[in-house]
Amino acid sequence: MDNTSILRHSWTRTEKILFRFFAVFFLANIFPWTMLGNLFDSLVYWTGRVVLHIPYKIEAKPNGSGDTTYNYVEEFFIIVLSFASCIVWSIADGKRKSYNRGYYWVLVIVRYYLAFALMEYGFAKIFKSQFPAPGVSRLLQPYGSSSPMGLAWTFLGYSDAYNYFMGFFEGIGGLLLLFRRTRLFGACIATTVVTNIVMINFCYDVPVKLFSTSLLLMSLFIIAADGGRFLNFFIFNKPVAPAASVSIFRTRKWNIAHKAVKAIFITAFLALSIYDNIDMIGNGETDKTPMAGAYDVQTFICNNDTLAAVVTDSVRWRRIIIGDDYASVRKMNDSTAWYKFKADTVHHTLEMTSDKQFTINMSYNKTDSNTYTMTGSYHGATLYAVIKRIDDKSFLLTNRGFHWINEYPFNR
Repeated sequence: MDNTSILRHSWTRTEKILFRFFAVFFLANIFPWTMLGNLFDSLVYWTGRVVLHIPYKIEAKPNGSGDTTYNYVEEFFIIVLSFASCIVWSIADGKRKSYNRGYYWVLVIVRYYLAFALMEYGFAKIFKSQFPAPGVSRLLQPYGSSSPMGLAWTFLGYSDAYNYFMGFFEGIGGLLLLFRRTRLFGACIATTVVTNIVMINFCYDVPVKLFSTSLLLMSLFIIAADGGRFLNFFIFNKPVAPAASVSIFRTRKWNIAHKAVKAIFITAFLALSIYDNIDMIGNGETDKTPMAGAYDVQTFICNNDTLAAVVTDSVRWRRIIIGDDYASVRKMNDSTAWYKFKADTVHHTLEMTSDKQFTINMSYNKTDSNTYTMTGSYHGATLYAVIKRIDDKSFLLTNRGFHWINEYPFNR
């Protein structure tokens, strides 16, 4: 639809049908269905079981992954709802000549939703809360054993400057969407940025495919509001008239009040987003386990028997990686065991619990700034180990740095 359609007295049949469908589609994608609780859950489960004949029980609800079976069934429901609503709406309101006011408000809701989503992601990159720098455990992980998403997170998290670059354009695109005069420019930036996000999500198996695709459709929907002007400027090389200016309210008093409320709302959102990201970074630093890091196991004594570092040994530890609440033990034969980790820094004890509810209880002592001794029981045997912290700056990825001049490619 051309922007001037907002002021036109009569729309074409195609324009009215498209508006009815996309109005319901976008509003349904924005609506927080979780507010309906078990009622909506039951509808999703019924749709998956009866309508789509999904051969397994839907158990995982939306979580860190936005591409669960639940999410796909939910999106199927929204699409069916949009088609059905469009048909009923067209029959019941077929004689209406235009949807000028309704189109205006749908466009406002969509661009505000898209704008806040982009700014939120932009701040997450600027403050490095979405893509943190790769830790020692990631640096020690072979390329081949990382997932496609893990590889993408390592690539994106490595460079602070690239995060600032991505965050700036996501944020500025979102900010421009909030104002009618700059919404087309903002939508063009948003489309470029979100297309790249969509490609990363699909090509690196990042489970945000549905959500990022919906954001891309919203960007295109906003561009379509100025579709005629956009095509004339970029494609047909024709003169473009200024966008039509529409006053929301008829009185000056209400227009001023609207601008004041809008300014307060935007300022509050920006302040809250900045606070949340700073708080997230602060909590991540303060909650960090003092022993967090990666360690080489220099000495490993089991039942008073010192085990040599033989690569086929399935008992001797080669390396231990300790996180905030987890630990992983890589043995000499490269098998890895994962544990829930809990340290008592007052009594210098630690507890490692496996998925099989097997618990390793040990005491530890710090012998120097990088070395610990660990004593305890391990699968019914006594254990003594000396572990030494691995310097995270000892890796080529972290110490290579940036070079203006490269006489030869340094591709290792």
